[in-house]
Amino acid sequence: MPEQPRHPDLRAAALVVAFALGGGCSLNYEEARVAERIALEIPDTVMIGFTHTVVAEGSVWVRLSAQRAEGYDQSKKIVLSGVRFQEFDRQGRLATEASADRAVYHSDSENAEVTGNILIRAPEEKASLTAASLIWIKEGRRLSSGAGQSVRLAKEDGSFLEGRGFQADFSRRRLEFAEGASGGYVEGEDAGR
Repeated sequence: MPEQPRHPDLRAAALVVAFALGGGCSLNYEEARVAERIALEIPDTVMIGFTHTVVAEGSVWVRLSAQRAEGYDQSKKIVLSGVRFQEFDRQGRLATEASADRAVYHSDSENAEVTGNILIRAPEEKASLTAASLIWIKEGRRLSSGAGQSVRLAKEDGSFLEGRGFQADFSRRRLEFAEGASGGYVEGEDAGR
């Protein structure tokens, strides 16, 4: 009769360890990196019909709404689709309103990229801005379209200014176009007709 191994459990464990270390189970760091990248692309929070209202001194100051809002905690960003923004003055009148197809807000810097059918309107000034994409930089309060991107500023009276490479510095109350600026000015009694 053949001799039985003294410790069959140890021999089986040794075979499993040898198999695992021998290539049957390699440490694949690329899989871990892919999992991390995928985690950055999957939102932690999704809200449909989102509205955020800021009240100051008992009155609505800002209202932000979106058809869809996605929060990405690791990337510190919020992605909004179907965006609408309203800002009100101290008397409760609409001071500024804006809409866009999409906005990406970075919560760490408070900067934002806005794209698609952008319309910003200031009813009191009877003026509007239209663009396909804009970038907001909180530090320095700057708004830009980027090189080659067209922006149109228009007044209700028919006056307008448009061009590419738009830059607005709100802290200095300055705006400029890098290229292709053109426009028209309407004055007198025919303005607005």
